[in-house]
Amino acid sequence: MRIRWEDGVVVEAEETKIVFDPQSKRLNCKAVFITHAHVDHSHAFKIKHTPKFSSEETMRLATINGAEASNWQPLPLNEKIVLNDMEIKPHSSGHVLGSYEFEVSTPDGTVLFTGDMNTREFRIIKPAEPVSCDVLIIESTFGSPDFIFPPDDIVAKSMVDWAIRTLREGKIPVFRADSLGNAQEVIRIFNENTDLPVVSHSRVTKISRIYEAYGYKMEYVDMGSRDVDDLISNRNAVIVAPKNLDLSSYSPEYVSALVSGWALKFKRNSFPLSDHADFPNLIRFVGDCNPKLVLTYHGGRFNSILAKYIEKKLKIRSYPIDLITTSFRRQ
Repeated sequence: MRIRWEDGVVVEAEETKIVFDPQSKRLNCKAVFITHAHVDHSHAFKIKHTPKFSSEETMRLATINGAEASNWQPLPLNEKIVLNDMEIKPHSSGHVLGSYEFEVSTPDGTVLFTGDMNTREFRIIKPAEPVSCDVLIIESTFGSPDFIFPPDDIVAKSMVDWAIRTLREGKIPVFRADSLGNAQEVIRIFNENTDLPVVSHSRVTKISRIYEAYGYKMEYVDMGSRDVDDLISNRNAVIVAPKNLDLSSYSPEYVSALVSGWALKFKRNSFPLSDHADFPNLIRFVGDCNPKLVLTYHGGRFNSILAKYIEKKLKIRSYPIDLITTSFRRQ
C-alpha cells in the first residue's frame, strides 16, 4: 500500500488508486471521496470525469456553491463500498453536517483518513469516531500545544453575556462565523440559552435550511425578512453573519465578534468556538485509534509540530504526509 500527498491524499493498493479531497482537476484514479462541503475540501465536485462519493448532505450543501452531481453517488454513513481490493467505509468526523472520515481496508492494512474532525460533544453533530487502524492520516489545523479550547459551556456563556452587554449599550452584536458549521452552533446557543431573536444572514440561512431538512431545528429570522428592521431598531436581536463580512465597517451601530478556534490568538470580541479538535483531543484521538503510523496533514507548519509530539509522547512513528511517499505493509 502506498500513501502520498498529490494535491489531495492518495491511497493506492495493488492497481487501485483513490483520492481524498483533491485540489486539482488532473486526476487519474478509480474514485474520489469528499469529506465535507467546505470549499477547500469539496473542489472535486467540479471534476466531471471521475466517480465521486460523499454523504448526501455534503452534496446538498455543496450545491450552494454551484456544485453539480455529475458522476456522483451518495455514500450513507457506515455503509461500505468495495473497489477491487479496497473496502471504504465512512464514519462521522464530527465537523459539520454530513462530514465523514473514511476507513480504508486493503490487503496491506487499514487506513483511517479523518478529514477535518471534531471529537467534542456539540449541539448538532455527533463527535468523530475513533477507529482502530494501521495508518492514521489526521488533520492538524490546531496541531500545536498552544491550542486548548475552553469548555464549550463557558464559551457559550461568554457569548451570551457579551451580546446582552452590547445590546444594553445600544449596539447590535454581530457574530461572524463560518457559514457552514459554527454559524449553526451560534444560532443554537442563543436558542437554548436566551429568548433573543437571531437574525441570520442570507448565506447562513441557506445552509441552516439544509440542516433543518435533516432534522436539526433552529429558530432564526432571515435578514431579508420584514421583521428585521424592527428587531434591530429596538436593539432586540443578535446577528449571525459570514466570518468575512464585517457589518461594523458599514455602521457604528453594529459591533462584531469573531467565532473561531483562531480566537485563542485574539483578545477582544472573539470567542474560541470551533468545529475542529483542539490539540489535546487530537492526541487523545490518536491514542484511541492505536495506529502503527501517523501521517499529519492540512495544518501547515503544525503538521511537523503534531508529528514530533506524537513520536515523543505516544512513541508512534509520525511525520507530515507531504514529506515522503509512504509504503506500508502490515506484518
